[in-house]
Amino acid sequence: MDRKAIIKLIINDEWDMFQNVHNIGGRAGCQDEYATFVLMRGSQFASWPDEVIVSYLTDLEDAKSAERNLVMEKYAHMMETTDPMYYSQISSLLPEISENALILAQAITEKYMVWEKEVNIRYPNVRKQGRAATPDSADGRASFKTYLQCELMTYSERTLALLANYILNHPEENLYLKSMEVMAKGYGYASLDEAEKALAGMSSMF
Repeated sequence: MDRKAIIKLIINDEWDMFQNVHNIGGRAGCQDEYATFVLMRGSQFASWPDEVIVSYLTDLEDAKSAERNLVMEKYAHMMETTDPMYYSQISSLLPEISENALILAQAITEKYMVWEKEVNIRYPNVRKQGRAATPDSADGRASFKTYLQCELMTYSERTLALLANYILNHPEENLYLKSMEVMAKGYGYASLDEAEKALAGMSSMF
């Protein structure tokens, strides 16, 4: 199976899980934005090596077999900082995360934060279209750091180890930059440089 087919399966599984996330305030508008979801998620997976996307697809398939919703679990983990009171009521329902998996998730997140700073320096107009790097906003919107780490906390230890090892062995690569390049082209720009110039002074698009 080629990369595009694997990524399509991943996105389909995640979209199905996303549709079954029930928000306190009702269905979120982003749950109806399939094209945006495909672009956002596909951009991330396009930056990953083959072994990581294959492993993550296995995570999703295993989760479905166990009747787990990894997307719901991600949002639940985010509430530890965005809505601590509600999180205290649901935290016992979440699967336990091994100490090693948590260490790996934190290490990957820290590396992405280094990459995020590099992207922000080079492409501030593009970067400001997304989530704030940190901290979480006063209205409960999770920061880039919180969102990423909570997503990583839903991955298997195997997938986390593969991603961490790839990052360690390819220090010259900025996976976040690669994902942003794919996203910019998905929005119709020839490159991130073109997007940076076009987005100067414009309202949020990403």
